[in-house]
Amino acid sequence: MIRVTLQARVYGPYRKWLLKTLKTDLERTFANLDVDIVRLGTETRGHVAVDMVGEDVEFAANVLGLEYGIAPSLDQVSTGFCTRGHLVEVGRVGYGLYVDIGVIEPARVDALVPLHKLRSHLAMDRPLRYIARTWVLVNHLPVEVELTNINQTSQTIDAELSKETLARLRRWAEDDHERLIVLGVTRKIMDRALYETGHTSDIYKVESLGAYEYVLVCKRSTRASGILAAIGPALRGVPIHLFIPNEVKANLDGAT
Repeated sequence: MIRVTLQARVYGPYRKWLLKTLKTDLERTFANLDVDIVRLGTETRGHVAVDMVGEDVEFAANVLGLEYGIAPSLDQVSTGFCTRGHLVEVGRVGYGLYVDIGVIEPARVDALVPLHKLRSHLAMDRPLRYIARTWVLVNHLPVEVELTNINQTSQTIDAELSKETLARLRRWAEDDHERLIVLGVTRKIMDRALYETGHTSDIYKVESLGAYEYVLVCKRSTRASGILAAIGPALRGVPIHLFIPNEVKANLDGAT
């Protein structure tokens, strides 16, 4: 038997449903392989852990890695390594943002994006909370980071937001479409909430950020706050955040 721990995380009020849906999807994917899923659960932080047996488990593990990302151990990462992760404990400290990239062996180690890096890359000489609020850098938000320093002895990792993640934030800010960031759901759950509240036609497109994280891009005539007021009760407990370009620009102007 092998255990594969994924970078994908499940959390929030739909946690059990996400795991059930994922198991069904994987059993369908591996239907023609010699693979049996013995157990599918989560680690402490919500990373999905899959226990499998069978002659094709190595192939299945590669499939999982391509689709959901494999959580690396500390000795598997190196300087210059780009990897996906999720923001965690945003606002707990003022010296930077912590990113859970899935490292749990030999100990849990989150990557730290120092405040000075954020100030430089986002052109804001402001406290962390101001920067995080402006750019909607919130818990569970998927980001990509480039690792800049790794200390095996002290078990610490320094990182910076990747060019891709920075470009995404700037693109959102320069766009005139308001957005809702919906975290911890499947596309089906989200689409059902829009349909039941009569707001499907108000969404221009849906962007996928991670396995269970999405961005609803509103039509130009639609206010994201109105969509939130409607679907919020249908997705009770689900983290939903607004990204309003005009508010971002106002904060940026106020930071100069």
